[in-house]
Amino acid sequence: MKDTHLLVIGAGNVGTHTLDLLARRPDAPRITLAGRDEELLVRQVNLSRMVAAQLGHTPRLDHVVMDVDDIDRTAATLAELSPDIVFSTVSLQAWWVINELPKDLLTRLDEAEIGPWLPMQLTLIHKVMQAVKASGIDAQVVNAALPDATHTILDKVGLAPTIGIGNVANIVPALRHAAADQLGKSPAQVDLRVVMEAFVSHRVPRTGDAGDAPYRISVLENGSDVTERVDMERLLQTVATRYRRLGGVRGAVLTAASAVTVIEALTSTEPRLVHAPGPDALIGGYPVAVSAKGLDVQLPDGLSSTQALDINKKALWHDGIAEIRDDGSVRYSDPHMDIVKSMLGYDVREMKLADSQACARELAAKYSEFKESLGA
Repeated sequence: MKDTHLLVIGAGNVGTHTLDLLARRPDAPRITLAGRDEELLVRQVNLSRMVAAQLGHTPRLDHVVMDVDDIDRTAATLAELSPDIVFSTVSLQAWWVINELPKDLLTRLDEAEIGPWLPMQLTLIHKVMQAVKASGIDAQVVNAALPDATHTILDKVGLAPTIGIGNVANIVPALRHAAADQLGKSPAQVDLRVVMEAFVSHRVPRTGDAGDAPYRISVLENGSDVTERVDMERLLQTVATRYRRLGGVRGAVLTAASAVTVIEALTSTEPRLVHAPGPDALIGGYPVAVSAKGLDVQLPDGLSSTQALDINKKALWHDGIAEIRDDGSVRYSDPHMDIVKSMLGYDVREMKLADSQACARELAAKYSEFKESLGA
């Protein structure tokens, strides 16, 4: 990766964890961290630089001030930097922000899932992709903002990122360990092929089940399919019990680790199998062979691309998004929006891509009013 220039947009948890993880690798790429607050950028880059130095590495790190709300200026900066890979981590609100609510209210609002919060995830990556297109650069774009859905939406207007991170990738390590336990093997002897939308990958570590949402997991031992030997119900339960883990802010490092696997694969001459959401603008997550030459979705044996997409489309409904239309507009799932309406007073059943920012502002205002009513 040494000859690669990586631009990380966003100095939040995922962006800075990814910066740290990459900076400590012997073959670290040149990395530029972008954000709005220059003082924060300088301090973060220097912290990452000094931690790497403490471990014996001297990464090439830099920073650049960038406000993705200003599409023209962002495009000019991208053209000047000409990065090989752009990793966008920006969103208007992290999915875990509602964890600040009292437990009973959090439980109720969490049942709405992430779908109704889509404008918080979609607005800024839409702007980033507009800037990338206007800049004329030939860069791979890796996105952290709900790639299970945003890539398909943006593809309708010719602005889809290359691939996403997190979600399906975050659950695979625990599934692999749980499968190895059942088979009496080491995790190094076990491989997986997982087709799974974000609803399932988010739910299983908390509850030990997928609810009513579909998914597909194939288990391989030393390259041979041994799925029939694995108890899937027990597999999911083990993820939530023996392999339970921290989430939220602390769990962001796991998402960053998935970003590292994708970024490294994109610079590799030979394909590397990763799990990632939104490859080739598909809904949900898949196993993908990734290299500098491109992406190749590697589905479990016996599962067609149509069947895999149908699995993730059905699971997306459970995440609160009922339909993504050909013009990039979305229709939300009524039961999920009913919850948001009853608690926050926000009721948008359909949203055009062009209205994403306005919807985000309204939703943010409604959520702020709700917190204030609690004295929070």
